[in-house]
Parts: sequence; structure tokens; C-alpha cells
Amino acid sequence: MVISSMLRNIKDTGHPLRVRIWSLLSTNVWHLGFSDLAMVLSTGINLPLHRVFKASNGWLRWFKGGIIVQSLFEAIWLAFWVSWPFLFGWTWTAQVFLTLHTLTFFMKMHSYAFYNGYLSETLRRLSALDNPSQESRASAYKYPSPRSPLKESLDQTLTSDRDKEKQEQTLKSLREDLAFELTSPLGQVTYPNNLTLYNYVDYVLCPTLCYELEYPRTEGVRFMELFSKVLAIFGCIFLLIVVSEDFILPVMLESAFRLENVQILSEAGLILAESVSQLLFPFMVTFLLVFLVIFEYVLGAMAEITCFADRHFYSDWWNSTEVAGLSSLENGTFQSTTSSVGTYIVLHDPISHGKWLPLSPF
Repeated sequence: MVISSMLRNIKDTGHPLRVRIWSLLSTNVWHLGFSDLAMVLSTGINLPLHRVFKASNGWLRWFKGGIIVQSLFEAIWLAFWVSWPFLFGWTWTAQVFLTLHTLTFFMKMHSYAFYNGYLSETLRRLSALDNPSQESRASAYKYPSPRSPLKESLDQTLTSDRDKEKQEQTLKSLREDLAFELTSPLGQVTYPNNLTLYNYVDYVLCPTLCYELEYPRTEGVRFMELFSKVLAIFGCIFLLIVVSEDFILPVMLESAFRLENVQILSEAGLILAESVSQLLFPFMVTFLLVFLVIFEYVLGAMAEITCFADRHFYSDWWNSTEVAGLSSLENGTFQSTTSSVGTYIVLHDPISHGKWLPLSPF
């Protein structure tokens, strides 16, 4: 396909490649690069915010005002960066790239913020167990019955001892569970020791949308594997440009010219139907190339750079028989930490009298 395209371009223009799509991609590239870098760096505000939430004992603690402050920051951040490329009238390619990258980092930022917020409240609960209040936790005392005072007194003593032992066992189990939640599955990182710049930068570079205290790692970077991934990225981009130049752009330009001069509605419908039928195969090839360059090569290269061990970024979505299964198999970065690592969904449960509880890991 590439050789045929190059020969046809040489015959028509005298050059092996056309540059119409390339000029579209290269427009605003410096503005896009600096804006994208600023967008990524701006997510680092989460780190000092959560240090404040953790240290605060007033309204800024997470389950009081902290979650509101974080939500407002995320809403303002998202609105600003989504509108940024449209304010300057960038090309649609630059607008799409920055918008999609913004949504990706919005999900990463949200996962980091709310998981650490939940851990801050877990740490408070554990600290409260280490420093119990002066009030007694024993069950209420029952006065002996006048019919058998000695027997009732002995039964009350035994019951009180059993309740006290059960309560101590429950308290010990709760303490162990809370301490387990504050420790990474590999046991090398604990909260709040993860609230460091190094940990946040590492999470930003890791190809995952689910924040965890620690990720499984490979032994080191395989440079030949990294080189092959980078080379494949540029190869796929080259193929995308060739497909767009030869099979998509000419059809769209021709259909736009024909639609400008048509006056009959039925003829316009025929032109649109013909254009769509001609674009079906090129669009399918473009979709497959985009999927390949993102989920196989870009994420694979980032995983190799960060020594990220979990490379299960997608499953065999092409064998899906329903739309729900397609979404879960096509994108594995939402659940791609490991099977043993859970990310807590924290919801407000009205039945628990205003307490915040982790419902389930996913």
C-alpha cells in the first residue's frame, strides 16, 4: 500500500509523499507541547492539597471540607484545560489531542485524590483506636434480681467478661484491617509516606488510571524492547498519514465539492451514502492503527521506561459478542494494576449514619 501510494504521488506531484495532512498535524505543535506540559504539571497541585487535608483537624479534613475543595478544584481544572485549545482557535487535531489527554489526566488525578483522601480518614480511625477515649466500652450493668441475687450476679460477671473479651478481639481485628489498608500489597510503602513528589511523578508516568501505593515492577529496562516500541509508534503514525492522505482526505474533499453544487435533496443523500461507503474501510484501518499505537506501543513504551510489570492493557475485544464486553476488554488500563490490587470506591452510606465506607475493590 505504501509503495503504491508513493509511486502514485511521484506520478502526480513528482514527490513520494503528500504533505497536506502533515501540515495539519504540525500546526500549533509548539503551543500544543508547552500547553500539554503545563496541564500535566498543574495536576501536581494535588500533592500539597492532600498534605493539607491530612494535617488538618478542622473543616479541611477530607470528609468535611476537603472533598468539597478537591471537587471544586477538579471542576475548575477540567473546564479550564478543555476550553484552552478552543480559545486560541487551534486546528482540530490539536484540540482533540489536548482534550483527550486532559480527560486522561483528569481520571488519574481523581483516582489519586480520592484514594489518598480515603486513606487519610483511615489513618485517623487507626489513630483514634491507638488513643481511646476515657469512656468505658463495657456493656451496661444489670442489677441482680431479688429472686436469685447470687446467681444473677455470677451470670452478669461471666457475661461482662465475655463481652469484654469479644470487644477486645473486635478492636484488635479492626486495628489490623485498618493497618492493612494503609500498606501497599507488596508491603514496602505505607500511607502517608507515599505523599512525596517522587511517588506522584512515578504515578504520572505509569501507564495506569488507578492509583495504588505501590506497583509490581520488572527487574530493569529492556532497551531493545523500548527501541522497538518507539520505532513502531513512528511507523504507525506514518501509516496513519498515508491512509489519511490517499483514502480519506480525497473522498472528503470531493464530496464537499459535489455537495456545494447540488440542489436536490435525494442527490445529496446519494453523495453522502457513496462517501460513507468509500470511507468505511479507511476508517476501520485508522481505528485499528490508533488502537495499536496507543494501547500496544505508547503504553508499552511507558511501561518499559517505568519498569511497570502489569502489561495487560487490553484483552481480545475483537471476540466480543456485546457492547458491554467490548468496552471492558478494549481498555484494560482502568483495571490494570493487578488482580490482587483493589482500588476502593468510597461512597456515602445513609444507613451508616453519615460514615464513609469502602464498598468494594475493582
